[in-house]
Amino acid sequence: MELSYWQSRWKKGNIGFHLDEYYPGLTENWDEIDIKPDATVLVPLCGKSRDLLWLSRRAKKVIGVEVSQTAINQFINEHNLKTHNSSFTSFSIVTSGNIELWCGDFFKLTEEKFEAIDLIYDKAALTALPPGMRIRYSKKLKNLSSPHTKILIQHFKYNQNEMNGPPFSIPQKEISDLFSDYFVIQELQKMELEIKNFKKFQNRGLKSHLIEYLSLLSGKEIN
Repeated sequence: MELSYWQSRWKKGNIGFHLDEYYPGLTENWDEIDIKPDATVLVPLCGKSRDLLWLSRRAKKVIGVEVSQTAINQFINEHNLKTHNSSFTSFSIVTSGNIELWCGDFFKLTEEKFEAIDLIYDKAALTALPPGMRIRYSKKLKNLSSPHTKILIQHFKYNQNEMNGPPFSIPQKEISDLFSDYFVIQELQKMELEIKNFKKFQNRGLKSHLIEYLSLLSGKEIN
């Protein structure tokens, strides 16, 4: 799946994946995640998520990475943010307060550029990627992590034969296959969703079941 696919969807306004409100799984489980106020949070494939604002009030720094400049511009305009611009290698960077928005290819992030990351918040990023890219992505997250880094991942499980991704179906076994060598995996939430509430998925063929998971990954060395 090429980066141009997501850039095109943002330019066309085809962003049914965008959530206008804060993600309840984040807000309801924040105390369980146990992240300190001086934390640095990384948000891959952040889009224009309102969660960036929510996190910025609870962490020292929030770094969002997004391939679409359109998404970043919309986030800035919708929240009337004052910003300044900079760049690093192939990335353009917009900063507003303690939020940094990096526009570019997530896989090209330079690990040495960042201070220690306390939390990687994956809201439907992994589930947006096909299988081969999920392997690359998991390796990138590990490279960006230190022993104390935690990763919060939202993902879905459904019958992949009924509907093509994205979002792709990612069962817990795949999360284990991708991350258990570095992390202890804790299932924070498992919710059977009513398919009738997801008309777009129904129209694409989904009919049997849809399960949403929220998984917390903690470095093995701190357990």
